[in-house]
Amino acid sequence: MNTKQITRGAMMCAIYGLLLFLNQQTALTIETSANWLFAFPVLIYTSMYGNYGGGIVSIAMILMTFLFGGFTTWFYSWSAILIGYLYGSGVYHKRSHMSNFLLTAILSIFASALIIYLWAGIFGYNVHTDFQEIVALFPQVHLRVIVFLFVIVLGTMQALAIHMVGLMICLRLKINMVPIKPITKMLPPRWFGYLSIVMCALFLFGQNVLHLSVDITDLLQVIVILDLMVLDYFGVLYFMNKVIQKSHRNWAFFAIIGAFIPFVNVVWVAAGLLDCLFGLRARHQLDSRE
Repeated sequence: MNTKQITRGAMMCAIYGLLLFLNQQTALTIETSANWLFAFPVLIYTSMYGNYGGGIVSIAMILMTFLFGGFTTWFYSWSAILIGYLYGSGVYHKRSHMSNFLLTAILSIFASALIIYLWAGIFGYNVHTDFQEIVALFPQVHLRVIVFLFVIVLGTMQALAIHMVGLMICLRLKINMVPIKPITKMLPPRWFGYLSIVMCALFLFGQNVLHLSVDITDLLQVIVILDLMVLDYFGVLYFMNKVIQKSHRNWAFFAIIGAFIPFVNVVWVAAGLLDCLFGLRARHQLDSRE
């Protein structure tokens, strides 16, 4: 390691130490609401200098946590350091952005599951008490389905935050990485549209016609809800593509925020499904070329 690498490594450790200090001074606000922020110092450094340099900085940050963090901070920060290190390694070795995101999502979901289930066992809090308001809103959905979906959504949103902010920082710092694919080329697979119809049909028949066990019914609920979330994402891509085609970039915010508004996002799900089945964006691109 040369002097420049050592200096930048020390700077990243200082930034990480500042995050730990702010976390302690704000009553553990960072670790309870935005623990994914701990991932960025090691993510940036590993993206620049690879596994060896990133590994040394990661060990230094882990040791710093003993000085400025408590028991819960160890778990939150160490899991974030691992995610940042692996994501930065993927950027450095020019792995695809989808591979980096999926790996980050898997680790984030696993960490979220530990937070919910392991912490419940250690500290003895009742999971039903925390989710009783959601259970009251959706009495037909069992508690374990709600908790499972909460874990997946929480982990996926954290992974998305790390992925998007990480890409922006890497672009800003001009770190060499795989070029980002434009939205116009992010086309959904047709088979997913057919699979979505089959899953929804099975779910509806399971509710009214078929007599399925509770376990299978809960599994179908999880699959259908996750399927609708993916279609919602495809709907965002569809409307973002429309915004780009019409050159109304100011509407990009509404193309994204509409996917999170209840009842309104039904339009986004429908657009995503139709785009999967009929290739609406691909057809439009073909027509525009002709």
